Amino acid sequence: MKEARRVRDLFGHPAGLTVLFTVELWERFSFYGMRALLILYLTHVALAQRPQDMVGFATMAGLLGFDAARASSAQWQALASQIYGLYSGFVYFTPLIGGWLADRWFGKSRMIVAGGVLVALGHVLLTTHATFLLALVLVILGTGGLKGNIAAQVADLYAPQDGRRERGFSLFYVGINTGATAAPLVCAWLAQVWGWSAAFEATSVGMLIGLAIYVACLRLLPGARGRQAPAASVADQVEAGQGETGGGETGRGEAKAARRAAWAVLGLISLASVFMWMSYEQQANAMMRWLVATPDDVMMAWIQAIPPGVVLLGTPLLNRWWSHQARRGREPGPVTKLLIGAGFVVAAQLLLPLYALVSGGKPPAMVPLLVYFLIWEMGDLFFSPAAMGLYSRLAPEGKGATTMAMWYLTVFLGNIASGWIGGLWGLFSPVAYWTMIAALSGGCITIIALAAPTLRRIIARTRALEA
Repeated sequence: MKEARRVRDLFGHPAGLTVLFTVELWERFSFYGMRALLILYLTHVALAQRPQDMVGFATMAGLLGFDAARASSAQWQALASQIYGLYSGFVYFTPLIGGWLADRWFGKSRMIVAGGVLVALGHVLLTTHATFLLALVLVILGTGGLKGNIAAQVADLYAPQDGRRERGFSLFYVGINTGATAAPLVCAWLAQVWGWSAAFEATSVGMLIGLAIYVACLRLLPGARGRQAPAASVADQVEAGQGETGGGETGRGEAKAARRAAWAVLGLISLASVFMWMSYEQQANAMMRWLVATPDDVMMAWIQAIPPGVVLLGTPLLNRWWSHQARRGREPGPVTKLLIGAGFVVAAQLLLPLYALVSGGKPPAMVPLLVYFLIWEMGDLFFSPAAMGLYSRLAPEGKGATTMAMWYLTVFLGNIASGWIGGLWGLFSPVAYWTMIAALSGGCITIIALAAPTLRRIIARTRALEA
């Protein structure tokens, strides 16, 4: 029995969490290395060197209402922002499709492997001018197979009532941010010293390393031979007559009510999250154009290592504090964590128009930028793991990948909106632009604050059914 426990548990969590942590680290190295450079590559290279030669450019430009023959400099900037927004949005939309395919047909593991292959191929093709747009499409499709399914496998490691679930997602978030911290540093240096191709090829190598680790450790993951299926969700238990209410019509009625309540919670969290992601994606869009005037300044992309670095250092401390509070019965509930996180995000975003006002529209110095990133990412530390934990906890049995993909759908909507908003950069003054972004980010805390009593009531009812 002790031997079996050593296989299952590592550092107080299922051993599969360590595997998924490591795979996600390399996948996020791949993703964030590309993300750090994409808007700069679009602005200074891809759209500056005969974009008409790209396969699919004319179709895409027409769909976006863009006339390349008559475009001004500001319009080229707007097109770059919209392409960036479409890419950064759709990489969070396709996980919904990938999750559905995994739940319905292929299983999570097959979708993860296929997705990783497509991502690696897309990154290899990225710096071939003619295939640039095709490469973005391959990365979008590949991420659809990877993203939601890996998060859903984290959820599968824990029973619905396991109190370690949210802390497990916080640790998983460390893997995300380890890769995201290293990627801008490494890839910005490679782009500056060895050129764009070397930087994007490094992201492809990162994806292949992650895939190799995943395939080698499949036996430790949910669904592998010898592993039991995860426990049914609360609503499914009630419907099957396993809950306190018993079977029959009463049980089915309780199950339907539980499901409606769960969807209400997820809907409110989703709406609030969209506003938060509008704010976040400006860090790799308008902010980079604010800070980087020419390709010679590409090393400034390293600042995108700051946000995940804050998360990387802060998560273990915050996780330890939460564990300590949990032992005393004082750990903040998920709604409180969402409120605290949204408050930090709004406070951080209000700093940028203040910085722009003081500097006359010029980019801020490094210390003020560090303060902004520190506060914003503290908000992320509270908000995202709490939201992901709620999504996984409320997922119906057999729909884990699809439900987790809904979380990424909020990022899709926020990023699409952020790309469109980023097209206004240069038309507004920096003070006006960042004031607008701060106002939009306020939508996140407003929704959570207004809905907090309802959210707490629904979550308490759901937990009562778990007991």
